[in-house]
Amino acid sequence: MRDPLRRPSHKRAAAGTAPTRTRVLAHPGRRRVQGVFINYRGEDTHSYGALLYTELARRFGRNRVFLDAESIPAGADFATELLVRVRSARVLLAVIGPRWLSATDPTGQRRIDDSTDWIRRELAEAFTYGVRVIPVLTDQAQMPAEVELPADIAALSRCQYRRLRHREPTTDLARLVADLISLD
Repeated sequence: MRDPLRRPSHKRAAAGTAPTRTRVLAHPGRRRVQGVFINYRGEDTHSYGALLYTELARRFGRNRVFLDAESIPAGADFATELLVRVRSARVLLAVIGPRWLSATDPTGQRRIDDSTDWIRRELAEAFTYGVRVIPVLTDQAQMPAEVELPADIAALSRCQYRRLRHREPTTDLARLVADLISLD
């Protein structure tokens, strides 16, 4: 039976070119994670990220679903872990809440405009490595327009999204699980 969460691995190609299909080496001493990477902005959607992790881990197994707070071992280099895990994912769920785009840093600048913002870095890495990105809009959140996004993640605005509403979680989660199972 085909495993819907496995994907071909990619190796970063020279700057400006598309990645080539080869095996990506996992973090030394660590089992490769292929499956679902949950990308979320803590102050906006942390509860939804946890809900997704709980349901998807129950459905697919904890080793197939990545949520930073649950999946990064104590003492590990979180930057290395995040980037290795997003590269090896089959799909990245970009959990977008009402303040996802407008969240600011202490100086008042939009966080998404900062090239070191982890939400942006994880999304950019996913697009670079050919990981399927599924935006998951929580409650009344809207998809950001292409012109509102930095160029390296502008493709997010063209990704078909799903909703995850607090009043319809069972229905919305079932649809998302069905989507993940049907990935080709």
